[in-house]
Order: sequence, then C-alpha cells, then structure tokens
Amino acid sequence: MTSSRRVALVTGASRGIGRGIALRLAKDGFNVVINYQSNAAKAQELVNEIAALHPTHFDKNHEPVRAVAIQGDAAKTADGKRLLEETIAAFGRLDIVVFNAAWVSTGSIREATEDLFAEAIDTNVKGPLFFSKLAQPHLEKAQKEANVVKNGGSPLGGSRIINISSVVATLSDPQQDFLVYSITKGALNQLTRVLARDQDFGAKGITVNGIAPGPVDTDALRKLPEPVLQALEASAPQKRLGEVGDIADVVSFLASNESRWVNGQTIGASGGAVV
Repeated sequence: MTSSRRVALVTGASRGIGRGIALRLAKDGFNVVINYQSNAAKAQELVNEIAALHPTHFDKNHEPVRAVAIQGDAAKTADGKRLLEETIAAFGRLDIVVFNAAWVSTGSIREATEDLFAEAIDTNVKGPLFFSKLAQPHLEKAQKEANVVKNGGSPLGGSRIINISSVVATLSDPQQDFLVYSITKGALNQLTRVLARDQDFGAKGITVNGIAPGPVDTDALRKLPEPVLQALEASAPQKRLGEVGDIADVVSFLASNESRWVNGQTIGASGGAVV
C-alpha cells in the first residue's frame, strides 16, 4: 500500500527513548514503523496509541496517520532485509530511519569478552551500516520526490538517517567502565560522518546525523543505584535527568525540512552535563 505521508522507521521502538521518538514522529504526521525485538505487547500498545492520536485529524488527502509493528533483531542483516521489505509492503516508501536499538552494558577491559564485543558491534554498528545500504534505493527515491513535490506550498522534507549515539563516546575523560559500549558508539559516530559525505547518501541529499544523549530517565536507567542517579542528576546544570521528550524533539528537528543543511553532525543532548 502506497502512502502519500512520509514514513519513518524506528528501531528498538517499543520502549524507552525509541518509543518516545516514534510517538513524536507520528505527532509530526509521519506514518511510523515500530521495530521491536521481543516485546510484541508493548509495540502493539504504541500502535494503538498512535492510531488514537488524531481521530479527527486528516490531511488534504483524508489520510490518517498510521503505525505498524514489525519484529526483528536490528543486529541481524537478514532481519533487517525482512524489516525493510515489510515496511515497503505496508507503506510503499521509506523516508526516515532512526537507529535507536542498542546493545548497552558496563564493564572495563577486565570484563570484556569476544562474545560481548561481537554482540555490541553487531547491534550498534553492523546493523545500522548494512540496513543503511539496503535502504539506500528507497531513501534516494523519496529524496528525489522531495526535490520536486510541493505540499501546501512548502518543500516536502527529504530523506534522513538519524543515529542514536551516546555521550559516553564524546567525553574528554573516557569512562573505563563503558569500554565496549563507548567503542561501538564511537564507531557509529564515524559511520555518521562518512555516510554524510558518501556519493550515495549525502551527495544525493540523504542527510545523515546523530544524537548523543546524556543520561535519560527511562525504566532501564532507574535500575541504577540511587546514589548513581543522584550523581547523574547533579552533573547537569539544571540538576535533572534528561527526559525522553528531550531526545525526541531533537529527532523531530532532524527529520524535518528545517534541518536540510545539517549533515554529518552528532548533536549532544545532555543538558550541558557534557560540553
């Protein structure tokens, strides 16, 4: 089914930051693909919430905002291929890809193993790399349409890749207890820079940017000991943790036409905890 709405795919979108991103993009008028690995119930809850967002809100074509949930392990190329195929089958196009799914673990080099490293690389780097390669023809097609289609007199936003990195990869004082995680997020930042200038991405108007959040108040973060949470809150000038909406708002900007001249950047979103 072909949609006239722009389509955004968010990996790891059933919970946490990914959920907030998917919901915000739906509110912005995107049809949304909610990728999840195992929690089908949470993914379907979000589909239902998006379906109820605008019960009376239609565009000039009377087309409501829609969402679908598609299972898949973002670390596996075969799953990525199926995810892309099901996205195109559902909506007929793909405009925005947000790589939010992540392997997260703490530990210094003492705890590092080859298996842990392979798992981290697969999820945080290999998945985004090869899905980007698979998705490129669809993103290029959408970008060509954006160059000529006018929507209510305004330019239609173009194709975007948005990588969710982490502030740990940008610290001037690297944290030894985030060794493997920070290595892979550093690699993701470099992938952002390279694709932004690549002949098949940046050179064709497909912008590639990243966001490096600081600590964000999610269920996962709340599992940390209270003294650690207090220290994280104290690190920001406003003395609070980041909120999911703080990150989703930056994604919203990068997905919009207003970000058209922003390319190859990893934007820090830590409230000033890291400058």
